[in-house]
Amino acid sequence: MKNKRHPAGFPLILMIPVFLVLVSGCARLGPQADPALDQKAHSLATDVRSQNQGVTASTGTGWVELETDSRKERFKIAWAATAPNLLRLTFLVSGHPVETIVATGAHVSFISHTRKHKPHTTLSSDPDLKKFIHVPIKLSEMIAILLGQIPVQPFDQAWFKPENSGFSSLILAKKWRSTLQQLYTDKAGRVQQLSFLDENNNLLYGIAYLDYQAYEKFFIPVTLLIQDVQGRKIHVTLTRFVPNPPIKASVFRLTESGS
Repeated sequence: MKNKRHPAGFPLILMIPVFLVLVSGCARLGPQADPALDQKAHSLATDVRSQNQGVTASTGTGWVELETDSRKERFKIAWAATAPNLLRLTFLVSGHPVETIVATGAHVSFISHTRKHKPHTTLSSDPDLKKFIHVPIKLSEMIAILLGQIPVQPFDQAWFKPENSGFSSLILAKKWRSTLQQLYTDKAGRVQQLSFLDENNNLLYGIAYLDYQAYEKFFIPVTLLIQDVQGRKIHVTLTRFVPNPPIKASVFRLTESGS
């Protein structure tokens, strides 16, 4: 009995290796390198991602400066946040609230206290904030920043940039995801910059860590600059930070008046 053949004339069994090559080719792989160095890079990136994970809630105040081609604004901020997805963040001008973001874990509401826009609630529990603050940072990344954490996204591959002799620049990748992350650290392993790149290694946006401060046993980034490829910026300065305070669940619920 003849072997059943593929209509194109290839035996089915010969198509399997080709299929596996095509599938595996979809996954991004790092450059060929010393496995020990790759393991060192993976360990360093894991340490960065775990920094301040002991901060599961925070309250505080600070300043946010928004800068685009068409406007430059400065707001005082006050927040309460609880990992992984609860947030109340209020923007104030001259002591008066102008905008509040409330994340309940199921959805996110944006309330204008000046009636600049109608109350808006997203269907997503983790929306991109580009539409609202003009820089493409997700809500979960904003919460991580307010908890003093480094918003490194999940990864399964890590390697040092080949041209980096000081092992201070790492590339992180995840199979089946086209985007990359790039970490710059100092000699102590403290993050100086976290960048997000597209599939062509072009910058999407980056977070520069300009200053740290000790709060209890935690070392918290307190001055950050978030900037995208179009030059839009968010300068964040945390002036008061309280790690792990008791926060009532009602803080993350909107009242009947929508505030």
